[in-house]
Amino acid sequence: MKKSFPIHGVIGILALFLSGFLNYKKIDPIHSWFYCFAWWSYILTVDAFVYSIRGNSLIINRTKEFFLMIPWSVFIWLIFEAANLALQNWYYINLPRSNIERWLGYALAFGTVLPGIFETAELLESLGLFRGSRTKKMGISSAGHSALTLFGVFCLFSSVIIPEFIFPLVWVGFIFLLEPFNYKSGGRSLLKDLERGDRRKIYLLLVAGLVCGLLWEFWNYWSQSKWVYTVPFFEKTKGFEMPLLGFLGFPPFAVQVYVMYNFISLFRFRRLTLFLTAVLMGSFFILIFMAIDRRTVDSYEVRLSDAYWIDPQHRKELPKVGISTLDDLLSKTKDKKEKDELALRLLVPREELIQWVEKTQLVQLIGLGTENLRILEEAGIHSVHQLSVEDPGRLYEKIEQHFPGRSVSTKAKIRIWIREARRIVMVE
Repeated sequence: MKKSFPIHGVIGILALFLSGFLNYKKIDPIHSWFYCFAWWSYILTVDAFVYSIRGNSLIINRTKEFFLMIPWSVFIWLIFEAANLALQNWYYINLPRSNIERWLGYALAFGTVLPGIFETAELLESLGLFRGSRTKKMGISSAGHSALTLFGVFCLFSSVIIPEFIFPLVWVGFIFLLEPFNYKSGGRSLLKDLERGDRRKIYLLLVAGLVCGLLWEFWNYWSQSKWVYTVPFFEKTKGFEMPLLGFLGFPPFAVQVYVMYNFISLFRFRRLTLFLTAVLMGSFFILIFMAIDRRTVDSYEVRLSDAYWIDPQHRKELPKVGISTLDDLLSKTKDKKEKDELALRLLVPREELIQWVEKTQLVQLIGLGTENLRILEEAGIHSVHQLSVEDPGRLYEKIEQHFPGRSVSTKAKIRIWIREARRIVMVE
């Protein structure tokens, strides 16, 4: 039965368009938090459409379930963040320097995973997708369940132990590991659906995963704080930041988180374990947040005040001539005339101003950041042009010579820096 469109859907639509516009204009705090604004706006919007179509939605009719889903979404995604410490398939750039702001960003961003996928699946179901898609009933024996569990264990352990070659298996391992437990424990189970010949839920999740994957990558691409992939063998051909073959992982990932959430649901409403669960979850959040900070965050957002290559006095003078951000510095020094005029107004040699611009271009190169800029300076790299002519292997060796015994960067990141530098030089 159709219902009127809820007010939170109107808010979601307006917030989505407004945040997109403000992000395009690079206006903070939206610019720094665009990914979170986009996803929560989407979730509100989709929930409202679901309610208007069938008169029942997560936010309106299952409010408690919706809000309980958010911390469990953080928990489930952090399992994959923990795996990424070994896989090293992605890293984060341009994150806030404030621990409080950064950790709040983690929670808000990771909390969208389950609501985003499940709301999308419900919308697809409401629209009648795959209605009546029944097939031959398929039963799996007890021995088959044991084989699935063992295969799940193999997928998860092998992907972490041999990440360079078997990393994709981490995105399906929990399906095989946990689904037999869901079936035997009487919870929601995809194996039960297959036993009845009903594959609709699986199909809906697969499509929802692909839709969400496209949105994850689209909104990430336009965000200031974002992730960059270092997936082996597939770095050259990309859709947004994701290697094209990587999009094949989103559909099974949606199935996997559904299975994981169903498994958690077998235990999470027992009151005796509620306090212990909260303590363990909180401890896990803190532990993995700290690990992300140390191992996965590669750079922090760079403000004008962070531009150490510009002397402090001139950093104070720049806002007086209309340059309040590093983006302003680049946009107002695009040609020779603009450089000459700015150098004259600031009373600095033109050569010094050019060095400012070159360092600024380099520090903003795919979120390279000040810490990595200092590393490149030690290796004799002071501009995007200098970086573009480097060989990744030789540059890595050069960096290792200056920072012996310290893992300052992976070879994959260096390849990404050089490839991006070459792209920019070609455009120029």
